[in-house]
Amino acid sequence: MSSFTPGRAARPEPEWLITADFEDFDLGPLTTGKEAEVFLVERRAGQRACWLVHKRYRPRSVTNKGELEALGFQRSASFANDQIYRDGRRYPKRTRDRRAVERMTRYGKQLVNERWAGHELEIMQTAWRAGADVPYPVGDTIDGMLMEYIGDARAAAPTLARARLGRAELDSAFVQIVDNLHRLLDVGIVHADPSPFNVLWWEGRVWLIDFPQAVEVAVNPHALGMLHRDVDNLCRYFARRRVDCDTDKVYADLLDHWSPR
Repeated sequence: MSSFTPGRAARPEPEWLITADFEDFDLGPLTTGKEAEVFLVERRAGQRACWLVHKRYRPRSVTNKGELEALGFQRSASFANDQIYRDGRRYPKRTRDRRAVERMTRYGKQLVNERWAGHELEIMQTAWRAGADVPYPVGDTIDGMLMEYIGDARAAAPTLARARLGRAELDSAFVQIVDNLHRLLDVGIVHADPSPFNVLWWEGRVWLIDFPQAVEVAVNPHALGMLHRDVDNLCRYFARRRVDCDTDKVYADLLDHWSPR
């Protein structure tokens, strides 16, 4: 059950994006997660305005509640066991930096945090160019990244886990997610956690979010195993909602269409 058609054209930069002579205004928090907190931002330029999302990564080297609050965070980072996701990622070549990352010293945690954020932006840029349904990655910030806001003036788009979908919508959501897994794999990316909490649903369309743990097939030896796990988790979720899906068939179809680069 896939609608995948290779070769979708790369998308242009959105027309609504304001890129010159602008000011950004923080409108407050939207959501909080293991590694980051998400804020709504209004970008203004004269009479024009647009909404963006600012994803701010919590500094791993700071755990004191007072320091975190002073930086605008509600709690410390809680994502653990991330070595499997970091395998193959490129860090500075200096011996001191490599040793710091291996030992996870305070400085090493700072390097990992910086690379974690930069990695997500690069992955989302690649995914966007591949035609995947991801919020447009606007650019980096000192502590994270800016991306397209999905939603309207009343509310942000709900996650798939919180959206109330009918049977036809569930069928459509599953097909769309699998289509996106194809598009990601076609450019050598495995999301590594496309859970119902990392997929938005808005006006009949899915949007994949949360890519910091995403891996590249070319450099991470665990990538295809993660892909199988992703498919299995998704099939379990949708099967509980009576959507016809089979882990092994979906996984085999992904590999059949995939052309390693």
